[in-house]
Amino acid sequence: MPLNRQSTTPLYIQLYQQMRDDYDATQANHQLWSIRKMAQNLGVSKTTVEQAYDQLLAEGYVYTVPGSGYFYRDRTHWPVAKQALETVPQPTKPRAFTYDFRYGVTQLLSPSWNAWKRAVRLALRQTEQQPTAVYPDAQGLPALRENLVRFLKTTRGVRCTADQIVITSGAKAGLSILLSILPRGTVGIENPGYRGLSELAASYGQTAVPIRVTEDGLDLTQVRARNPQIIYTTPGHQFPLGVVLPIEKRLALLQWAGTQHLIIEDDYDSEYRYSAHPLPALQSLATANQVAYLGTFSRGIDPTLRMGYLVLPPQLVATYHQRYQYRAEMVAGLLQQAMANYFEDGAYYRHLSRNRAANRQKYRVLCHQLAQTKQIRPIATDAGVHLVVQIPGIAQAKLLEALERQQVWIYPLNSNWRDMPTADYYLLGFAGLTLSELTTGVKRLIQVCEQLVG
Repeated sequence: MPLNRQSTTPLYIQLYQQMRDDYDATQANHQLWSIRKMAQNLGVSKTTVEQAYDQLLAEGYVYTVPGSGYFYRDRTHWPVAKQALETVPQPTKPRAFTYDFRYGVTQLLSPSWNAWKRAVRLALRQTEQQPTAVYPDAQGLPALRENLVRFLKTTRGVRCTADQIVITSGAKAGLSILLSILPRGTVGIENPGYRGLSELAASYGQTAVPIRVTEDGLDLTQVRARNPQIIYTTPGHQFPLGVVLPIEKRLALLQWAGTQHLIIEDDYDSEYRYSAHPLPALQSLATANQVAYLGTFSRGIDPTLRMGYLVLPPQLVATYHQRYQYRAEMVAGLLQQAMANYFEDGAYYRHLSRNRAANRQKYRVLCHQLAQTKQIRPIATDAGVHLVVQIPGIAQAKLLEALERQQVWIYPLNSNWRDMPTADYYLLGFAGLTLSELTTGVKRLIQVCEQLVG
């Protein structure tokens, strides 16, 4: 595997490219040489090999087995670009429901949509006026990062500089960056929590350990007992249960982390709290740079925008640049410029205010309707754009079948628990429904539940 030491292409990129392209002659699940052995055979540093392996890992070409090393993935699990296009299956169209309580969608109100169109048109003119076409900064457009510094300080108390911010294609992309640059170890994940987090952590050589979520958030006794190197948490509005981590537990979690652990704070629903001011972000309370902060514009504007951001602790900035300096930007420069314009016009702040008012009304209507029945027990919070309910005493399959006939769909949470399956918790997203749709959908849900019990 010859490397050209006279080339301007870094050695680790050359090694990564050769190992990726030479896969055709390699069997699936074939073990790669250890980092030490590969470095010795090529006459390069272990850092060079480690960077190449990390790039293969980050892009999904290899996987790791703790204690055993790196292995090539089966080709069917490689990124689509390495597969023949004709082998990619066409997605099946999901069933459409009139009253779909889907999570993660929101309504872009007309004034906000008009402002967004103006921001995009301005970005097109700005791009056209550039004397030469250049690739955007891989870390993100400086103007957008500067706007985020001001926005996060004002709304969440987050303290950072533009150099700490990375624009990503969503919170998951930001989490992937973090997992790829952090030392291999254990990652504490909330239980219940997001689906797929364990698998994502494993793909970067990390071992996920579940941490129980109680009625007031993360169980700190279990955190201390399991003592993970990294902990991923959603303190502002825990997903999926919706509980808010109280200030005393936030301070205790930060004290536990100290300088030896890293907290990954996913502040995904921080824009929406209805009866009180949001608690400050964990990052704003940290005194030892022990928090990495994830955010997204998906809830604020449109999920299809696929744009988020990562605030790195100062000590990880150099590591990020070392690993990702040759990586292309994750979000189109035009969209980043449009988002910067949306901020500078003040439109994003106005949009959040309008959406918060609209969703507050929907939340109160939803809670008021659910209070009329004893068959559905809401786990009420005053934040976010979804509500979790418990519907005991009705078999899940029977309930969903009956709701389907009424053009209603709610989302079971069975797979959000690890090692503790439960079949009577459901998620109701309300931000994507009109008030009329919400009212009718909840009415039908209540009727179905009462009929099945009665």
